[in-house]
Amino acid sequence: MFQSSNNVQRALVTLQYVNSTKAVASIKLPLSGKLNDALNNPDRFLDIIDGEGQQQFIAKSSIQKVVVVDPPNAKLNQQRRTSDQLHFDPHAVLGVESAISKEELRIAYIALVKTYHPDRFANLDLPQEMKDYAAAMQARINMAYDQLKD
Repeated sequence: MFQSSNNVQRALVTLQYVNSTKAVASIKLPLSGKLNDALNNPDRFLDIIDGEGQQQFIAKSSIQKVVVVDPPNAKLNQQRRTSDQLHFDPHAVLGVESAISKEELRIAYIALVKTYHPDRFANLDLPQEMKDYAAAMQARINMAYDQLKD
């Protein structure tokens, strides 16, 4: 949930703006390391990094709601799923029906690989948990595709 890089702590959150749009962002935390302090201090702007790695300063007045993103622990999640093959459903991982053509399977696989590939997140200032989650998802996607491609 929280990351510190170069002595800067950040919190991963979902922001809902007053115009009802939503965005996932990493908010720079103050020295206290508390999200509440970042949101309630007298500063008018928040220092965020958006999902594409761009630093932005957004007006607090434009935010309607902030929800902390608490990603599952990727290592525990991956260990549990890879060790327990009885509950591993490759169709569910790839989001496909059981009666699917090889071409449709390949298209679904490629779309997920592009979404979760760790290289996509390598240069972004995201919490390590998010990078670990992407790597775990990539491993699960590859395992599922390997089981279904034959």
